[in-house]
Amino acid sequence: MSSNFNIFASYSTKDIEKIKPVLNNLLQIQGVQVFFADDDLKPGDIISRRITQNITASDIFLVFYSSSARQSSYVQQEIGVALGQNKIIIPLLLDETKPTGMLANVHYLDFSDEQKRLSEFTRLYNFIVTNKQTKDRNQLLGGLALLGIGIFALAASQNDDEDDNEDY
Repeated sequence: MSSNFNIFASYSTKDIEKIKPVLNNLLQIQGVQVFFADDDLKPGDIISRRITQNITASDIFLVFYSSSARQSSYVQQEIGVALGQNKIIIPLLLDETKPTGMLANVHYLDFSDEQKRLSEFTRLYNFIVTNKQTKDRNQLLGGLALLGIGIFALAASQNDDEDDNEDY
């Protein structure tokens, strides 16, 4: 029983070329879906509603942090929504700009340093795979628990029917 693992990508449109390779690699993980506004928003969508829905549905919130992202009102609002919903937030630094405000104490991955980029991506990849496996395992256990409750209820119902038949 494998489910989708949803990632929300928050970014400045000025950084698209830097982030697309990262997202394309994450999409290689089976069952991972990434909400990437430039690809996923459709004509006529109410942007704020779609953004909020996808943050709510996300398992992990990735914020591609840069000087452009820090200046983007959309990125800052998306961070606020993610914080308000207690999402796992992972800042990925695209330049030397460090997260500030509510993200100042959140551990980030440094993609700005070419020498660290591969090891940082590997850490991100492994974190996502581990969290996806945990989600899949928890959903399987939940499904098994419901199955057990259903079997128990069915058995109890059959016992009640047998007790009713003994009265005749």
